[in-house]
Amino acid sequence: MDSLYLIGFMGSGKSTIGKVLSKRLNVPLYDMDNEIVLKAEKEIKDIFAEEGESVFRDYETTILKQMPTKDAIISTGGGVIEREDNREWLKNKQSIYLRVSFDTVKKRLKKDASRPLWNDSSKDKKELLNQRDPKYTLSATYTIDVDSLSVEEVVDEIVKTLNLHEL
Repeated sequence: MDSLYLIGFMGSGKSTIGKVLSKRLNVPLYDMDNEIVLKAEKEIKDIFAEEGESVFRDYETTILKQMPTKDAIISTGGGVIEREDNREWLKNKQSIYLRVSFDTVKKRLKKDASRPLWNDSSKDKKELLNQRDPKYTLSATYTIDVDSLSVEEVVDEIVKTLNLHEL
């Protein structure tokens, strides 16, 4: 199978759904944020603090293109769609946008210190979600509204929609 890219706003469930989907399909999961931490040899919040968002996005673009293109689940970072180059890349892959409402994100991410953009008080988070939504939509092969679905229901929907089978 072609690798499957999970895209969506922070807190949409990409990592959690990726883990369950990976087990269901018996393929490895690559979490791009974890891959960036390994490459940069520092935490994401430290990359943002010490080097800035632009450098983080450089790491993100590099890692995106190094991910396996076959037999893998790729959980992307929430801002991967900020660069047009990445949007074009994802548009030509098998990608699922996990659409989530702002209220759901707020409940999930309360006091999560590992989310630099969530905890940056200068950012209007709701505006950020609204700004990114069309970029996710344009980058995705399929969109699933995840607010009212359990993790298992989202995984079932992905498997059914893409007609995927365990390898």
